[in-house]
Amino acid sequence: MVNAMLVLVTGCACVFASTSAGQASTEPAESRDHLLEGVGSARSTPEFKTLEELLPNERTPELWIESPAPALRLSHFSRGEPIHSLEPGQVYIIEMWATWCGPCIAAFPHLASLQEKYGARISIIGVNIWEQAEGDARVELVDGFVAEHTEMEYTVAIEEGSMMTETWMKPAGRNGIPAAFIVDAKGKIAWMGHPLAIDEPLDQIINGGYDIDAVKHKKWIGHLTSVAYDQMLIAEHENETDRLLDVCKTLVYDAYAESAQPLNAISWRLLGYEDATPGILRVAYDAAEQACNLTDWQDWMILDTYALAAFKNGDHESAVNWQNKAIELAPEASKDELRPQLERFLETG
Repeated sequence: MVNAMLVLVTGCACVFASTSAGQASTEPAESRDHLLEGVGSARSTPEFKTLEELLPNERTPELWIESPAPALRLSHFSRGEPIHSLEPGQVYIIEMWATWCGPCIAAFPHLASLQEKYGARISIIGVNIWEQAEGDARVELVDGFVAEHTEMEYTVAIEEGSMMTETWMKPAGRNGIPAAFIVDAKGKIAWMGHPLAIDEPLDQIINGGYDIDAVKHKKWIGHLTSVAYDQMLIAEHENETDRLLDVCKTLVYDAYAESAQPLNAISWRLLGYEDATPGILRVAYDAAEQACNLTDWQDWMILDTYALAAFKNGDHESAVNWQNKAIELAPEASKDELRPQLERFLETG
């Protein structure tokens, strides 16, 4: 049995998913079509709340798109020309990072390429936050790190105490790094997110065509999704079965309806929930089925989840068939992990 989990962490802004691209099936298409006969044919989507209906009292974070950018609170510059304030007419990228954050390090070359591409039209400031070292020890740590990372070809600074965390990250509801903010020429927050996703909005902000209302809506939906996911974890931990079902229906049928890996992760969590009701098992099945649809029924880890969902919903024949399919598609090193579940299905069926 393979545990497919989505973990949202608050240290580095990473999403870890037990995923696999799968291997191309050598099975004839008509054989797979036979397996798909009847899948989902008798099911209709149950009633669910949209994200806005689920979270009617949620408000935007204090620091949001079109908010005036807070002041810079920087105590030391490790590279580049010192920048102490945000000047009108200039576009800035404020990017939060730490020496221990692997995804932050991976983003350094991309930020440098943006600084080279746009030249004086933008100013990038890489701001070191969330370090354990303090005072002179922190300066020594960061200076040494930056000296080794010559790819950081832009201004690099250390926050004043924890002031950039307190005045930028926390008010924006940003719980992970790397985290980037674009400050437009009017001194307002125009965008926030992962620095590897910054290219399109940056180009539009500089050259025109930026639809800030559409960006605000997309960020708002992302914020609501994050809040709903957290509520799912809380409801699961506190055994609030009714609330868990309510939240998961929103996530499965609304927020993540087109995202295979989150659907798979939610399905697996629900299938392992000790007090699962028929309603919860139904949502787990639908989540796994949609994840399979989105991956053309070719991701062996998602098929493993789907087989368990079918089994727990009483369809033992489908469970056996799709677990066999998962084993067929899995790499050799993982096949033995899947066989005990198949044996369980066979014994029970």
